[in-house]
Amino acid sequence: MSFFDKSYSRELTKLKEEQERLRQRQIELERMRRAAEEKKVHSEREENERQRRRQEKLQAEREEEERRRERRQKEKVEAERRRFDQELAATKIQASFRGFKDRQDFRERQRK
Repeated sequence: MSFFDKSYSRELTKLKEEQERLRQRQIELERMRRAAEEKKVHSEREENERQRRRQEKLQAEREEEERRRERRQKEKVEAERRRFDQELAATKIQASFRGFKDRQDFRERQRK
């Protein structure tokens, strides 16, 4: 084998080794790229899930606040109705008492 052949053979071996190293590096970079993409997709899914839960929580809080508001409004209406009923009853009692007093006064005047 001549010097040229040996030199060529060594260079060819070096090129093949470099080519294999580059191929391995390319495989590793592709694996890293896929891992980064998967991590991004996973992160986006987690963020979407957090946002969905946050929206559900806000919706539940709004619904609860609306129920509390409705309950307070019903209680206010009921308290107003009770107050009105009490005033009406008091008015009837007062009118009845005035009627009683008027009848008493009338009887007293008749006796005299």
